[in-house]
Amino acid sequence: MLKVKGITKTYTKNGSSFTALDDVSLNVVKGEFVAIVGPSGSGKSTFLHTVGGLIRPDAGQIFYKGKDIYALNNREANRYRGKSVGFVFQQFHLMPYLTVYENVKMADTETADNKTADKKTAIKKDIEGFLKKCSLLPLRNKYPSELSVGEKQRTAFVRAIISKPEILLADEPTGNLDPENSRILMSLIADFHKNGGTVLLVTHQSETSKYASREITLHSGKIL
Repeated sequence: MLKVKGITKTYTKNGSSFTALDDVSLNVVKGEFVAIVGPSGSGKSTFLHTVGGLIRPDAGQIFYKGKDIYALNNREANRYRGKSVGFVFQQFHLMPYLTVYENVKMADTETADNKTADKKTAIKKDIEGFLKKCSLLPLRNKYPSELSVGEKQRTAFVRAIISKPEILLADEPTGNLDPENSRILMSLIADFHKNGGTVLLVTHQSETSKYASREITLHSGKIL
């Protein structure tokens, strides 16, 4: 399903170079739950961002269902990022001027012109169903500033999966959460996996990585 082949990424700042990824290759099968672990600065987040189509590698290729995602045209690349992949980050990236419901709805990338009344109703039911599952439905009209940290991250999770992506990319999603909220979020991610979703999870927490079916260690930009 996902094939990472020899990707390298180097950053340059103030005349100094730092290689975040050094000839990294990895195959991910549909339905896998892969935890990516390693010390800070090992390239974990850069790896996840290259897989998600957010950071172009300097060398190498990333294939999704046999197609190189960095050889796609703009429309195809936007569809990959908007439909095939969902993102959950340590920082929630919620729009402060939108409600919980509106923050989730903004992830619906289909244009209004293409939506029938039935489709709009179905999208509304989907959003409300996920909000209910995540104990957020009573908060649907609240703004991010009115939410707890755990509520913000669950909102970000619903936004990530509302388009029903095949792959969920989670970058330290429990990094800002207390143990109880971490458990709640990881149970939601585990449910996504149990329902057939593929998960790539960057973490430094052993309690989080135990949910995975496979663990990959990155160190100094290489897989150990």
